[in-house]
Amino acid sequence: MKRISVFVTSFLMILALSGCSIGQGGIDGLLSAPKLTEEQSEIHETLIKNVGNDISLKYPKSGEYRSAFVVENIDNEPTDEAIVFFQYNDPENDTGTVMVEILDQNKDSEWQSVFEFPGAGPVVDKIEIKELGVDDRPSIIIGYSTLNLEDKQFQIYSYDEGQISSIFTDNYSVMHIIDLNGKGHNDIITVSTDTETGKSTASLLRSENGKIVLVDSIAMTSGTNAYVSSVIGKTADGSSALFVDSTKSTGIIQTEVVSYSYERLQNPMVTFSNKLMESTSRPSQYLSKDIDNDGVVEIPETIAAPGYESYDDSDSDKHYLTSWKVYKDSYSLKEKYTGYYKIADGYAFMFPKGWGDKVTVKTDEATGETVFYKYNKSLSQSVEELLRLKVIDIDEIREYTKDGYEVAKSSDQIAYIAKISQTDGLNIDNVKENLYLTD
Repeated sequence: MKRISVFVTSFLMILALSGCSIGQGGIDGLLSAPKLTEEQSEIHETLIKNVGNDISLKYPKSGEYRSAFVVENIDNEPTDEAIVFFQYNDPENDTGTVMVEILDQNKDSEWQSVFEFPGAGPVVDKIEIKELGVDDRPSIIIGYSTLNLEDKQFQIYSYDEGQISSIFTDNYSVMHIIDLNGKGHNDIITVSTDTETGKSTASLLRSENGKIVLVDSIAMTSGTNAYVSSVIGKTADGSSALFVDSTKSTGIIQTEVVSYSYERLQNPMVTFSNKLMESTSRPSQYLSKDIDNDGVVEIPETIAAPGYESYDDSDSDKHYLTSWKVYKDSYSLKEKYTGYYKIADGYAFMFPKGWGDKVTVKTDEATGETVFYKYNKSLSQSVEELLRLKVIDIDEIREYTKDGYEVAKSSDQIAYIAKISQTDGLNIDNVKENLYLTD
């Protein structure tokens, strides 16, 4: 909490010194906003000179770019341009939507505003700057949304000689740039829902001769309440795919895998097997991800940890084991890891070989530690402790190492520590190898 407070204070000072008002909604994106670099400060000063200081900077909610200042080469000239997102605070200029400012550098490398236009919504969902199809210049793809983030629209722009043109607009729930067919050219894949029929469709869009064309589309499964997460990555056979997690009316999460083969989009969850779709069902918050950073996306499946089989799913004391599975081209899921996934603490511990259903897990209520035990018929009889895992502030390491704990991983100001009680071949190197950070 102390670190966050210092960060917020510093950022507010930056805004105050720059003359940019926070305004209504100006806290938007605050915790993800980095300190302005020298280049960003120069761009900001130019922006203020052009539009005034009664504005709020706007920050993309998702995607690769999370800054209000995006500096990239968006045309065929050698120098970079800047794209800045903001909103006017005063009623006279406020259009109710985010504004997009394009700045370029003159011959003296000084920034100057060259174009300003309103976006398609009050929130910037994401921005992508990619070459599409065989085009030799980048396209600017900006996704906008309403304040509740439910209704989204993306627009594709082309920038040339100080002028920006909108060349395509469409609605979406999910949108990614991906080389889905493996031919070395980027396409756009979207998932959208028809508001009248409620049916959802995945579409593959491609740039051809400067125009965006629909290559193919395929139905998504029915009964979806919302798409909560999506990630692009590889299947187990190395094919590119879009992995989409959605919530169903029952509150569970399920995953669909959209790929491209035989010159068509493929969604095996619809085409081949409802049973395959049902096998991805799990509680909320268990999202698909490339947990081990090998490029292949894993789909989590939860099972009751030994001893918890009779617990009701709504019981907060129930502990699950997580089986991480990968999609195979034979329209099946294959288990890659099994372990314990503690979402709140941002880690997954994969069980070493031989643990399997012979190990269960409990929470030490006094310390909050996750404790692994040899399983012996019931939870009450499982008392032989194997391993403790705990997340602490990095400043506390010395205090814990004196008590036999070892550092397994660290991230920013957080340390993930382990205390091995019964070795059975387990050592700190095994723990490090099997511990994955998920935040």
